[in-house]
Amino acid sequence: MLSEQELTQFGVELKDEFSHPYSQNHDDWNESYFFDWYTEDGSAAGHCRIGWHPVQQRILFWLHLWNGSEWLLIEENRLPFSALKLGAENVFSCDQWGLKFSYDSLVPLQSGRLQIEGFARVVHGPRQGMILPVNLTLEVKALGAAYSRGAGSVEGHSAQGFSTNRYEQPIQAFGQMAIDGCATELAVRGERDHSWGPRPWDMNWQFFVVNNEQFSLQATQVEIPEWPLIQIGYFHGLGQGMEHLSETKFELEFASDQPFAAVSGRFSLLCESGRLIAGRMESIAGSEIDITHAFTPPKRTEYRRTLIRCYFDSGEESMGWLEYNRPKPDNK
Repeated sequence: MLSEQELTQFGVELKDEFSHPYSQNHDDWNESYFFDWYTEDGSAAGHCRIGWHPVQQRILFWLHLWNGSEWLLIEENRLPFSALKLGAENVFSCDQWGLKFSYDSLVPLQSGRLQIEGFARVVHGPRQGMILPVNLTLEVKALGAAYSRGAGSVEGHSAQGFSTNRYEQPIQAFGQMAIDGCATELAVRGERDHSWGPRPWDMNWQFFVVNNEQFSLQATQVEIPEWPLIQIGYFHGLGQGMEHLSETKFELEFASDQPFAAVSGRFSLLCESGRLIAGRMESIAGSEIDITHAFTPPKRTEYRRTLIRCYFDSGEESMGWLEYNRPKPDNK
């Protein structure tokens, strides 16, 4: 187990595992948790995000599952906030209308249990279009600190008198995924995230995650109108401390008409120590996520989650995730 000192070295407290008070003055206040994971060979993977807009009185729930040949999706953006239960051990839970999900904190910032039961649509694969029962249990274990650069000062992302922050954390997990009664035992790695505060979505970003037996990394690039380019993230080598990234570069090609194989290209990440991590990526599976409802007025952007395979210039290969949001091309 990691020590409390190591877990909280970036200013995140153990109590930040749980939900936070929110400001009624911010319609776009959003508290969210996400989990992503994949097997070493990419034969199974998933991404889950649970978020709530308490002022708007609604819950957002996304689940994406990959079984090596099919991509399945549950996407609920208008569940009533009143259906959500928040607690001190049961971090959150909901059980309504054929969808059940929960996260229990076993040891704050250290370990927990994610459980989901519902019905997902096959959006890619042999049974495309079918609705199938899915069941997921993951026993989640932290592999590093709750990484954060602090609440920050980006306009529109903070609220006077209220805690606003986010953290990312490399994880390992064991459990089971069942699709239409066919169960797959899971031994996976990935990332989890917890964010709370006003969260306007009208910006462009790339969010890149790799986690394997030798290292974990997370690199983010955010473009906000009238702000300098935001470049943040961490690199965590086996047996080493986490270090900040000072520069992130992405040279990506996007396939707007192919959400399943949406992106490829190169990346270059510079650590504050001078360590350079570079390579290329290719898509394995992916889908587009609906955030049309998050804009005023509603609009479509290209917001996608892609399971990727990375080829590092050092000769290593690893699975990973790339999430990105960018304006919809004019001809799409």
